[in-house]
Amino acid sequence: MNYLNLAFENSLFSVGISRPNPAVGAVVVRDGIVVGKGRTQRPGNAHAEVMALRDAGELARGAAIYVTLEPCCHYGRTPPCTKAIIEAGIKEVYFAHADPNPVVRGKSRSILEEAGIKVYEGQDACERAIADTGWIDSCSHDGCKVLSGNPAAMAGEPETRAEAIAEARMLFHEIERFFEAYDFYVRNKATFVEIKSAISQEGYMGAVVGGAKGTACNAPLKITAQGANCWNHELRAMSDAILVGAGTVLADNPSLDVRLAQGNNPVKIIWAGHHEFSADEVATLRVFQTPVEEGKAPIVFTCVPQPALDKLNAGEAPAAENFAIEVVALSNASFVANWHEMHANLSARGMHRLMVEPGARLAEEIFKCGLWNRLDLWQSSDATVDRALESSGADGLAYPELPTGLVAKESFMIGPDVLTVYSR
Repeated sequence: MNYLNLAFENSLFSVGISRPNPAVGAVVVRDGIVVGKGRTQRPGNAHAEVMALRDAGELARGAAIYVTLEPCCHYGRTPPCTKAIIEAGIKEVYFAHADPNPVVRGKSRSILEEAGIKVYEGQDACERAIADTGWIDSCSHDGCKVLSGNPAAMAGEPETRAEAIAEARMLFHEIERFFEAYDFYVRNKATFVEIKSAISQEGYMGAVVGGAKGTACNAPLKITAQGANCWNHELRAMSDAILVGAGTVLADNPSLDVRLAQGNNPVKIIWAGHHEFSADEVATLRVFQTPVEEGKAPIVFTCVPQPALDKLNAGEAPAAENFAIEVVALSNASFVANWHEMHANLSARGMHRLMVEPGARLAEEIFKCGLWNRLDLWQSSDATVDRALESSGADGLAYPELPTGLVAKESFMIGPDVLTVYSR
């Protein structure tokens, strides 16, 4: 068992709730027993460390605390977490990721060490967070292990300390990956845009089907296997919001929720563009009919009026109880201008990561626009995917050409699928 992994898993349930504050998890451990757990609450309420210390009570004295992010050391809407840690009598602090905020970075460690507390950070903290009672995978479900970037993590439980340390290093990589969007937000006050796509061996991502004026959109085509699907849901759990185009909504009728991983559902965002959703579509599409958590109403960015959605919001159309859709009108100047408007809107809401699952046409427009940060491109090596497409009688919908100058940060294989991660 790795205590920082427990803290990380706990932190995922703060994604979308704590913003604009980072989603952080913490556990308090005394004599090898977890005596307190906590995660960041809504802005103005307690941070993860304080929640974990409250949960531990008097058992926190002389214990160790494991936190995914460097504890804060300044007064904001809440008092410093370093103060709470010192007053609780904590003897050791382990944190995985250094806070990029210059008000915090490096200062917290000095404050804690001056109070006589031992502090460990980064990969060193993750390795020291291995429980002495035995070792298990650095994550309890396949999606997390896939997301770590090392398929060896799928092999089973580590039997030696060396294996446990290797998995602790993968955990560190995973936590760094998680906070990549927060780091970007702190430095740029802007949302990190991460695109996820999947293509067949021949480079197709769907089938061409008839639409308005013969336009093409994605027809449902299962491309990736379970390992990649788990990874996808892990990324959803790490994201404040997930965006798809109207074409994907109409063709796939997706739920856009988290089912194969732990964590919260992201806010569902529909890029309507010039598509006006009909009353029948509003009544049957899952994104418009599935109940959502408080404060997570779906958002539709549109260039045209949406009377059917207006009726739903006014209670004049069938919908789940207390359900509403937020409709945001765009200026309709150009795709680039509209995409920038959308991005500014989400950044102002304090969203750290936007996950985009585009169809071919939307992906091409986003690539041309240039306002994105990371591309996670899955490609199946399973020839049966293309054979299924061929036997359907439909034409394949090819993935757009990748922009020049992309840097492949990493590439690895899970089952029949290869993931290549690109950054701009």
